[in-house]
Amino acid sequence: MLYSPLTPKSIHSAKKDRRPMSSLLIASIIFALLVLLVGYAFVYQALEKRRQRRQRLLTALKHRQRNFKFMLSGFPDGFLTKDLTLIIYRALLDACEQLSRLEPNESAHMQDFTQYSAELEEIKHRPQAERTRLDKPEQAGEIRKLLQELYRFIALQAERGNLGQAQGQTYREQIKRLALQVSVDANAIQARQAQSAGKPRLAIHFYNLARKQITQEKGGQGYQKQLAQINGIIKKLEAQLAQEEPNGPTAASEGAAPEEEKEWKDFEQETDWKKKQLYD
Repeated sequence: MLYSPLTPKSIHSAKKDRRPMSSLLIASIIFALLVLLVGYAFVYQALEKRRQRRQRLLTALKHRQRNFKFMLSGFPDGFLTKDLTLIIYRALLDACEQLSRLEPNESAHMQDFTQYSAELEEIKHRPQAERTRLDKPEQAGEIRKLLQELYRFIALQAERGNLGQAQGQTYREQIKRLALQVSVDANAIQARQAQSAGKPRLAIHFYNLARKQITQEKGGQGYQKQLAQINGIIKKLEAQLAQEEPNGPTAASEGAAPEEEKEWKDFEQETDWKKKQLYD
């Protein structure tokens, strides 16, 4: 066999041939690593966004669930119409169902779902009872807050198409009538307390507030019986005052008491600007 001797020139030529191949290989490896790193970053970012979105949804659903549970216990028995009661139960069932999908290992969600489903079916077949009236004036503030929450929820559902516009308007009108009645009840309670304390002039003041709320907010329709009762009581109290103090001050000059004539206007204004993302 013949061997060609390795000359310095041939060695140098071999090294030149290997150098570009090595550089190309290194560049390819670096490029592949960069692609992997970029891909990992995209995947990690997508997973993190998904985790954060899931966490926000969980928080919102649990908050909604607590709110509607509080509504069920916060409203006096028989206070809400059947329609509004069913809306609360359906919102609770929806929250429980979504929570059970997000947290399948949490058995409490399905237990709540089963309980509220049974209660909803019972309410569906229960006749509408006569509305419960307040027996304590301090109940009014808390009940109005709950009504505002329910009003906002229904308004948002109607905006998103989950409720028909006509149906949503019917529910909102029911809430407005309940809010009006809460204020009327609170004034009537304070009027009766003033009567019991021997303060007929203060009692007249509160009865006048109740009467003004009914007539001012177009609540007279459906309130004729109550309005007639209030008018009769005011006349009796005024006659009593005329006998006791023929030259005394009028009832209108009685010391300041809580003014509630503008409450309903405030109620609607608050529901416009306080629309939370709680029900998103």
